[in-house]
Amino acid sequence: MVALLPILERIQTISSEMRKAGSGVVWFRGHRKSEWELTSTLHRYINRHMAALARPFTADEKRQLMLEEMKSLYRRFQAEAWPLLAATERSEWGVLFTMQHYRLPTRLLDWTESLACALFFTQEHRLPVDPAAIWIFDPERLNEITLGQRALVGLSENVEVGVLDLRKWHPKWAPEADDPLTIAVTPVFTNPRMTAQRSVFTLAGDSFVPLEEQFDGRLVKDGILVKVELAPDTFEDVRDYLRINGLTAFTYYPDLDGLGRAHEARVQDTLLDIHRWLPNVLKKDDA
Repeated sequence: MVALLPILERIQTISSEMRKAGSGVVWFRGHRKSEWELTSTLHRYINRHMAALARPFTADEKRQLMLEEMKSLYRRFQAEAWPLLAATERSEWGVLFTMQHYRLPTRLLDWTESLACALFFTQEHRLPVDPAAIWIFDPERLNEITLGQRALVGLSENVEVGVLDLRKWHPKWAPEADDPLTIAVTPVFTNPRMTAQRSVFTLAGDSFVPLEEQFDGRLVKDGILVKVELAPDTFEDVRDYLRINGLTAFTYYPDLDGLGRAHEARVQDTLLDIHRWLPNVLKKDDA
């Protein structure tokens, strides 16, 4: 754990500083590639569409396409997946959470209350030569900027209109004249994955600027959002940390898909161990 310990100590220090500043919670997000930006799956999806087309688009055209695609994706998924959804998922936000967890584009960006979970996601499918990253985030201070109140937005099962009109961010409603900002929300856990992963989310606004660059970079400048890089030499340490704590894909995906992911990871770990500890038994190229 030689390479990982200073990183864990730094993350602990940053988290403590955020809490000393009056924040009740600190969130984490793991990236297996350090260069990845903090952009929702919906915005990445639209960016890929724009890149595939042979003409430039105005910001208004891009935003309009995003709103139309968001509504279409939601309605189609709801119609086709309805018989497969658990009772707890058959709500306006529940459908959206399930879309997110099965890799369909949404405004949601996954965060977790668990550093161990974030470390797992830095390692899943990571290559030993790749630098990874942990993002540390003060969600209450984001909402202080966007909503004027240092607090989290709690989501119920269905979209509510109260002090805050949550229809602005939901694809079922999404009024086209609005231009919402990114907010931090706490969900109702509608499926076992959310419970296992201690899921929390940022709910992206209409801007295509990555979260770390929004508000003229203020989130990073003011220490609301901090990136800690995990150099390639941390690869083995993170793998060992997860192993000795019994943290596998099945821990965070407690379903049949998770069992399959855990088996695949064990195979990869076995091959890596052979390369690491038993290099002489590897089959050599005939050349």
